[in-house]
Amino acid sequence: MFRESVPIAYDAPADLKKWPSLRNERVANRTPYLVYNGTLADCIRLLLAKPIKQISLYDIVTERQAAFDSNTLSPGDAAEIAMRKDFPKA
Repeated sequence: MFRESVPIAYDAPADLKKWPSLRNERVANRTPYLVYNGTLADCIRLLLAKPIKQISLYDIVTERQAAFDSNTLSPGDAAEIAMRKDFPKA
């Protein structure tokens, strides 16, 4: 979850990680692996470009910011952040 009124550093370093899966569901006793390392904005764009059936298998890990409750963002958080007016479109 994030706070809408607090600025977000979209150029902060971030990792897009994917959980190992079985029948399109996360395998809980496994560790997610790195798919992409770049900026928070890039990771959000890449995550939202994934097929909708697979999007729940991903997380974005970034440095802690005042706007975030955690340093791990869920796909739902990423989608909401992408809709912010200040999100860099390209």
